[in-house]
Amino acid sequence: MGKRATEGSGGKGSQQKRAKRHQYLKDRVKYPQNSFDISPGMKGFFVTCTRGREKKSASETIDLLEEFANKLYPNLEEEIAAEKDASDDAPAAQAGGGIEDEIAREIAEMKASPKIKMFRYLPSTIDCILYIKCHRKIDPEALVQFMFAELSVTKQRKTRFTGRLIPAKVTTTSKLDAIVKGATQVAHELLAEDAEPTTFALVVNIRYCDDLKRDDVILAVAAPLDVKHKVDLKNARYTLVIEVFKSMATIGLVENYNALRRLNLQTLFDDPSAKKPVEDVVQSMDE
Repeated sequence: MGKRATEGSGGKGSQQKRAKRHQYLKDRVKYPQNSFDISPGMKGFFVTCTRGREKKSASETIDLLEEFANKLYPNLEEEIAAEKDASDDAPAAQAGGGIEDEIAREIAEMKASPKIKMFRYLPSTIDCILYIKCHRKIDPEALVQFMFAELSVTKQRKTRFTGRLIPAKVTTTSKLDAIVKGATQVAHELLAEDAEPTTFALVVNIRYCDDLKRDDVILAVAAPLDVKHKVDLKNARYTLVIEVFKSMATIGLVENYNALRRLNLQTLFDDPSAKKPVEDVVQSMDE
């Protein structure tokens, strides 16, 4: 009797743990597919995935991001928890479209949820595309470079449904002037007076936004960069990636974009010819 009771109790405990884990994963992707909560001022990641697997891609991508964020920012969860405790008595602010409002919105979310969330899935309402919002203390560009540098060496595939994982250092509206302003902010180090001449490239993708022309974006964004730097579409050191979808646009700067297989988690492992240049890229990063 005692043994059976113990075995039954253990089985029940395992079921409860699985149920809690399932609920946690469900909460991370609980947004309905027809909601659109992406707004200017957010930081995060623009993600492509297999059609019909958006929620599964979101879950595995968040797992991946959390794994590498804990390596890159080992004390981040404690910092966020301390910030949450310090803001418990702070008054809530009205949500809006600016960076200050986005910070207030994050504080309100931390108060409402006891679980610390560094990443959150936001549907794009477009097939094969999703947005992962990150905490403002996380640098999407640094995290992506760190992640792909390690994955290029270990060759460990950790996702099934996720394709490209693009940093969204700036999220803004799809208006041309807003995109130019955001690109200037992201590439500010390249535009500095003391910046060393280098090579750059632009990647601009536009989806479901008929009012914006790709050539107009390229010309407007490249103009200030072209003054000091040289365009190199094959082996640019820096690539400014602009993803426009509906009324929003994400902007991120990536080093050695082509050598890192254009930040595609599928082709990063599939193409044997990518092995040597990727290792060279990782070595140059370590130097």
